[in-house]
Amino acid sequence: MNENIVYKNEKEIDKTKLAELFTSVGWKTAEYPNRLQHAIKNSSYVISAWNNDDLIGLISAIDDGAINVFITYLLIKPKYQKQGIGTILMKDFCKKYEGFGRRIVSTELDKEDYYNRFGFKIDGIVMFNKDWKNDF
Repeated sequence: MNENIVYKNEKEIDKTKLAELFTSVGWKTAEYPNRLQHAIKNSSYVISAWNNDDLIGLISAIDDGAINVFITYLLIKPKYQKQGIGTILMKDFCKKYEGFGRRIVSTELDKEDYYNRFGFKIDGIVMFNKDWKNDF
């Protein structure tokens, strides 16, 4: 594991750095840097991972304060994956939201085993109504 990695509990993150992180994993959200920055700033929970000035990972969530919490993002730059960074972020999330009735994540099917390690199980389905508009 890289000892230079610093974890920050900050919601004010430069939109260019956010877009670079999201681009690194091929997520469409990177095409909307203003919306992305706004979404992170208004999340209930954000922990980011940094190697010097390089944003290398992030987890964010929104919650209702008592019952439901939804992980909106968990991503690590590819060259930093498989180093335990995502596990550190997930453990912090699970500790923060221990006791919530529903901790929810929407992810790709090939990530099921990863989230199973943290107690997540498939329960029903997730439905989307995607409506991407221009960045603001």
